[in-house]
Amino acid sequence: MLDYRTNTFITLCQCMNFTKAAQKLNLTQPAVSGHIKYLENFYQAKLFIRDKKSLVLTDQGKILYMALNSMANDQVKIKNIISKNTAKNKKISLGLTRTIAEFAVLDRLIEFISKEKNSDFYIHYKNTKDILEDLEKGKIDFAIIEGFLKSQNYYVKKFKSEKYICIANKNHKFKNKINNLSDLLSERLIIREEGSGTLAILKNMLAIQNLSLKDFKNIIQINNMHAIVELLEKDCGISFLFESAVKKHLENKELITVNLKDFRVSHDFSFVCNKNSIFIDDYLELFNSFIEKNKNS
Repeated sequence: MLDYRTNTFITLCQCMNFTKAAQKLNLTQPAVSGHIKYLENFYQAKLFIRDKKSLVLTDQGKILYMALNSMANDQVKIKNIISKNTAKNKKISLGLTRTIAEFAVLDRLIEFISKEKNSDFYIHYKNTKDILEDLEKGKIDFAIIEGFLKSQNYYVKKFKSEKYICIANKNHKFKNKINNLSDLLSERLIIREEGSGTLAILKNMLAIQNLSLKDFKNIIQINNMHAIVELLEKDCGISFLFESAVKKHLENKELITVNLKDFRVSHDFSFVCNKNSIFIDDYLELFNSFIEKNKNS
């Protein structure tokens, strides 16, 4: 069991406020400060930079947080394993971002589940930001995501690369002759919600060309991939999506790819788990089994 002072440290990292951490832990604020001071003395490192307005983790604090948080998550998993060691079923908890879950791996996932008959599955469909938060808090064991992440904080393995393209209805009438990304600014743009990896990639590509979402004439923002595809089918705007999300519609020529001279993007779908987890090999075995069992599907 982890030292109670490490629990204080983890809670403070999540709250980034001494008063809120004290309330959450049912401790006094001086007690929280004392626990942090003890850890700073023990590790011979400054863990936080404090001022009147904010609390910031130092580089040493970030390293310690990732390590201790992984240990805390593993501790919960070990407890569950020990307390249920007579159970026949193993528990598999994973997170999938919505594009990946609904379009890129759904057939694979169903096939995998059908063959893992003695396993209990807990599957979470969320955007990239929320999936990473669940991973950090130990709510899921591993994930497959399409968004950006800081690889130094996680164990990351590439699953596949996917084309990220501009999509429109086959009958869409563009207001300008389309050659470059900037030629689309007079169009209505359909986008995912904040926190989505799909949106983060678009915002990043726009920023490279000194553009932003605000430069488009109109925006439709929605947190449902199927709704975005339906809006495209009804010619309600254009969008930027992974090819797998509209593959069938492209094959049926209901939607088209808008070719842009200055926009050629592919992005990785990645397997992710906590970097310091003692269960990395177990998670990788599950992930590799998932891949192997579905190579021919």
